[in-house]
Amino acid sequence: MQTWLVHMRAPGDLRRELDLRGFIALQLLVGGTVLAALVHPFFLAFVISDTITGTFIAPSETAEEMFRKWLALTTLVAGYTGSAVLGLVGLYRRRMLGIAWVLVTIPIYWLFLSLAAWRAVLQLVIAPHLWEKTEHGLARTTRHADADDAPMPAPRPIRAAVSDRRRPRPPSVSG
Repeated sequence: MQTWLVHMRAPGDLRRELDLRGFIALQLLVGGTVLAALVHPFFLAFVISDTITGTFIAPSETAEEMFRKWLALTTLVAGYTGSAVLGLVGLYRRRMLGIAWVLVTIPIYWLFLSLAAWRAVLQLVIAPHLWEKTEHGLARTTRHADADDAPMPAPRPIRAAVSDRRRPRPPSVSG
């Protein structure tokens, strides 16, 4: 959320810096991820309650009702499927397909992700300067596991990375 908000302080400037494709990609990848986490519990509750009552498979009475059903189901299926595919790719790359069964817990993971997203919204409103950072690279299976105390390089802002990519690089001198 904070990443999206910081980059969207001056959306016109950002759009010019990233070009239209990059700007849309940022909206979908960063903003869309946050939005998906926030709406997930509502869509899930809608699908579950309408499935239990039998109204989910019943013909829709209005176009709005049909769109709501389609949006909720499509969002859930796309989110779960996308997460599963990314999980499988990651497990395959680490030669850990033997534990792929954990991917059946994706709906539970998404509920916890939603809880964290709503907690972040609350903290953003109540204590906007509080930022609980996640430490990465601590698992035994990460590539950084061998370098326990090695400092990680600081991440570069998106704008710096994009502007570096557009600058012509000076010719290298081989020696």
